Amino acid sequence: MENQLTVDARRQLNRFCRQYLQLHLDIDFPSEELLRDWNFQECIYNTLYEEKSIKYAPPERYQLRILKQLVLRIEESIQDVEEDVRLLKKRPHSQGT
Repeated sequence: MENQLTVDARRQLNRFCRQYLQLHLDIDFPSEELLRDWNFQECIYNTLYEEKSIKYAPPERYQLRILKQLVLRIEESIQDVEEDVRLLKKRPHSQGT
């Protein structure tokens, strides 16, 4: 899945994930365009939130704080809810979810 990302998307994903795992207080979130992309969202989930993905997860309060900000930014990035729902329904389901 991550191999389907553009170079810029991979760079933003890697930066966000590194900052998250280093417990940065002021994280550089990916662009709105990327946050709207379900494939990019799934890469974030698979990298940071899937139970088997990281050996030592950040403290739960930190995880929750960043997750709240991330969800808010995803919600704010949505331009056309009906279009996003239509695309989501067409999306092939991954094996992990």
